[in-house]
Amino acid sequence: MRERRRVLLALGAIAAALFVAGVFAAYLSRHETICPDGKPPKAQRDLGLGRIEYRCRDGRTVTK
Repeated sequence: MRERRRVLLALGAIAAALFVAGVFAAYLSRHETICPDGKPPKAQRDLGLGRIEYRCRDGRTVTK
């Protein structure tokens, strides 16, 4: 019983640490944009298999 509690506490601590790390990473990258001019994209198109093509306001095309 004591071993089970220790394992569950360790898993909970790992999950909490990963959550905090994710929040911190999102906070650090909050000002990154897709388009080089810093503005939101004008349009987007799904290319399939999780790839998306973004058309920026200055006419550039960015694929992510």
